Formats: sequence, C-alpha cells, structure tokens
Amino acid sequence: MTTQRDAILGYADEQHAYYIRLIENDTVLGSNYGLPCANPNSDIAESIMTTLFLKKSFWLNGSEFTDIVKGLQPLSL
Repeated sequence: MTTQRDAILGYADEQHAYYIRLIENDTVLGSNYGLPCANPNSDIAESIMTTLFLKKSFWLNGSEFTDIVKGLQPLSL
C-alpha cells in the first residue's frame, strides 16, 4: 500500500501564528504545529512561511514526522 501525504499551511488569527497540518492517508497527524508571528506583513512572517513550505516539501518527499515538527510549537486551532 502506498502512503499518501499532504500538508496544509495556514495562519491562525487568534494565535497570531503560521502553522502546518500534516496529513497521512487521510488522517491528520498530531496537532497543528507552527510559529507565532504578530505581524503577518513582516520579514519574519516571510521567513516562517518559507520554513513551513520547506517542511511541507520534505514531508511530501518522505521525511519523518518528528523531523518535520522539530522546532515548531503545537497549536490548538
């Protein structure tokens, strides 16, 4: 059986944080993981999104869950 993976990126207004939601075989794994960013128009926001895009790419290419969430904070959305 082939493993199907996806990831959703987003911004949680209430937490002021960018996040990634990891999905494997139609199941959301763990929590949402992300980094806080009070100003979504800042250079920091761009850096966070670049990091999350890279993590999504690594996830889709088979990286381990623990490697993807390393350095990110669990978020309740």
